[in-house]
Amino acid sequence: MNRMMRAALDLAQAGWAVLPLKGKTPTTGHTPNGVHGATTDPRTIRRMWADRGWNIGAQVPDSLLVLDIDPRNGGSLQELEQRAGVELPPTLEVESGRRDGGRHLYYLRPFRQPYRGDIPHGIDLKINGYMVMPPSVHPDTGKPYEWVHREVARLPRQAVALMLPRTRATRRDPNAADPVALATWVRTLQPGERHDGLHWAARRAHEAGVDERGIDRLIDAAEDIGMNPGEARRVVESARKDDA
Repeated sequence: MNRMMRAALDLAQAGWAVLPLKGKTPTTGHTPNGVHGATTDPRTIRRMWADRGWNIGAQVPDSLLVLDIDPRNGGSLQELEQRAGVELPPTLEVESGRRDGGRHLYYLRPFRQPYRGDIPHGIDLKINGYMVMPPSVHPDTGKPYEWVHREVARLPRQAVALMLPRTRATRRDPNAADPVALATWVRTLQPGERHDGLHWAARRAHEAGVDERGIDRLIDAAEDIGMNPGEARRVVESARKDDA
């Protein structure tokens, strides 16, 4: 058993659907449909890697997103943190083997369909497709992709706000608030953030003239994350008075 097959089997056992790659591209002989051929089946994996120690790709799980930071194209974690106004917590990471230090940062997906939104240039937001996985070898440098093993972290709400549709709910675009996007963002709030987060979202909604149906969406979202309905409505009404 070659080491790539062993690594692919280990990933599959951990729940990652894998596919063989030639460099960074799916091998058409084994997976003519690309990422749709990714599998966790051990027998299929043994067959795929039996003839050669192919590189390994893994489908991005539905529960995760990946921030693919590409310094060659100007990607910078520091710029993302500056834009969000908060440091991102350490999380599961893959170092790409590139000379310029490319990084894949895995975070819990905060909602079903994050958007690129206001993410800086040079950072790709991946929620589908596949990623190259360790110990694959980078085709340009010959260096291996390597794990930085950490627990998968949650993104801060300030970073999540950058991923809303067309930046409608960001602090830099308060007059374009969209109630659906705002409600989605409210559902990402963690304990200790809920009061202030809901108040901020309600202020944006009131500033944009969102109707009562839209305001009710925010209250429903707050209830979904555990806020008392009466408390949620008081926060929203407080934001209305602050905006008056």
